[in-house]
Amino acid sequence: MRGVFLIFAACDPSGAPTIALLQPVDGATVCGAPLVIEVQVDNLDLVAPVDDPATASPGTGHVDVTLNGQDVAMFWAETIEVPGVEAGEYQLKAELSNADHTPVDPYAGAFVYITVTEAACSR
Repeated sequence: MRGVFLIFAACDPSGAPTIALLQPVDGATVCGAPLVIEVQVDNLDLVAPVDDPATASPGTGHVDVTLNGQDVAMFWAETIEVPGVEAGEYQLKAELSNADHTPVDPYAGAFVYITVTEAACSR
């Protein structure tokens, strides 16, 4: 039950940044036009990334998303729509990065396995 792990991963009493994938859920069949991704982020303020590390405020960052290991999105909100994801089976991974693009420490990420199909778009 990979989905249960993701729920518990979001409950970190240490104050470290955490992320949980709320949508899509593990094993879901979803539309890829667009692929809607919703996360819950705790202990990190989501902001647009910065190019100059000196301007990054502590405790700020963004979400990096990959599909089967390929970068597909970077966002700083808890919901995003990724357009034009082709039909297929994917591992969707969401990871937290600091505003200066460095990974948060300790690592904070979550993943699910999904199937994207055009048939799911007509629901």
